Amino acid sequence: MLNTKTFNIQNLNIFLISILPLGLIIGTLISNTIIFLICIFFIYDLYTKKNFFYLNQKNFYFLLIINIYLLLNSYFISENDESLIKSFGFLRFIILTYAISYYFLESGNKILKIWTLFFIIVSFDILFEYVSGKNILGFQSQYPARIASFSGDEMKIGGYYFGFILLSLFFLKQYRKNFFLISLILFFIISLLIGERSNFIKIFIMYFLFLMFFFNISFLKKFLAIIVLLTITISIIINIPGLKSKFFNHIIDQELIEKIQINQKKVDYMKVISNNRHLSHYYVATEIFKENIFFGSGFKSFRIESPKKKYQKNGIYGASTHPHQFHFEILSELGLVGYILIFSNLIYILFKR
Repeated sequence: MLNTKTFNIQNLNIFLISILPLGLIIGTLISNTIIFLICIFFIYDLYTKKNFFYLNQKNFYFLLIINIYLLLNSYFISENDESLIKSFGFLRFIILTYAISYYFLESGNKILKIWTLFFIIVSFDILFEYVSGKNILGFQSQYPARIASFSGDEMKIGGYYFGFILLSLFFLKQYRKNFFLISLILFFIISLLIGERSNFIKIFIMYFLFLMFFFNISFLKKFLAIIVLLTITISIIINIPGLKSKFFNHIIDQELIEKIQINQKKVDYMKVISNNRHLSHYYVATEIFKENIFFGSGFKSFRIESPKKKYQKNGIYGASTHPHQFHFEILSELGLVGYILIFSNLIYILFKR
């Protein structure tokens, strides 16, 4: 891509977009640097070509409105410097979105090929760590039944897998059909072995939608495929103690189950919530939202609001940097206004075609 005869800003940006997954794995500093360079070179590339196509797209203005709301929310509601800085930083994701879509029209197959190669390497590394206890670079997870892979202490390999699994499957389906069906099942199993509940559930839903709406087979075969995926999921979870504990014991309160089994009418739901880390976060996020229904407590303010004593009641302590659930995070920090803006944009993107 970067040979001297054809080197230009466009080729440089295609190269940077191609190695973006590598930056996401290495760390935040590298990935943000790559994203920053993509944005700068993209703006320069469009300026030299006098090509301002994004100005004719309604979605661009929708995203700008969301960015302006984040700025106003940070300035008037959050009242902390970190929030304001991060709301300014949101602009880079708008530019990045248009940069990727723009260069995909030119070199989408090349980019997808490299992304898929990175994804396959990460998949192999996850299996290697699952078997040996350490990844090929010697990184080791500090959490039981959870894979770190190349992300090391950041423990974000599940998010990476969720972000690139469908893109990699799309490439394999189009250009490597002999490996597609094997990859479809293998990638699914690996996503479960990573040990991240939230990302696996999202991947399962994505698989379901992919099979139901984008896979050109009969309905009976689609139904059987879903049954096979469910069977694989349940079988692996039941037979691996670490996953069984993560997917069942950490979610279902045993005391509650026992009371239901012996038909006791009174159940201390506050105790159930307090004994579950994620439920505690959800509870605090709900309490914050109740006090700030329309505009929330401020962008990136959950880490500031959640430790306050007024939210630590009924024996519940749900302080954290974020509530570990996308909807609760938006509602508690940005309120109904922010929630409606963000999801109106998503609905518009889904149905505009």
